[in-house]
Amino acid sequence: MMPCQGSIPIFTSIQTRNGETTVKKNIFAMLAVCGLAACATTTGTKVDTTKLDQLTPGVTTMAQAEQLLGQPTGISKNPDGTTTLAYFYSSNGQDAKSFIPLVGGFLGKSTSDSSMTYLQFTSGDRYMKWWGGRSAP
Repeated sequence: MMPCQGSIPIFTSIQTRNGETTVKKNIFAMLAVCGLAACATTTGTKVDTTKLDQLTPGVTTMAQAEQLLGQPTGISKNPDGTTTLAYFYSSNGQDAKSFIPLVGGFLGKSTSDSSMTYLQFTSGDRYMKWWGGRSAP
């Protein structure tokens, strides 16, 4: 997906045809609007919760969990000796209508999805449990 950028430039060029000079506007904005239709910001690692059933308490290691779920957003060493892997995910987007001046706020639609998933491991590097949640889209 294309990242959202600042303003959309409109280029102007001068063309000469048969001795006449005309000003031709290259409406780059038309192409950019197509890219803005897919404008979204995504951060973190989204956990496929169906894969969490493949983790076995007392057996699965942290390395195996990371291989299955991807790189965690954060790792915490807890005072009791356990380790918590944190997976945070956020995705926000807007459709092209949202960028129409004055009326975009009324016509456009936005999407949002976020989740937090935590996995806890024993001091001996074995999976214990997971918890987390997801915001309603």
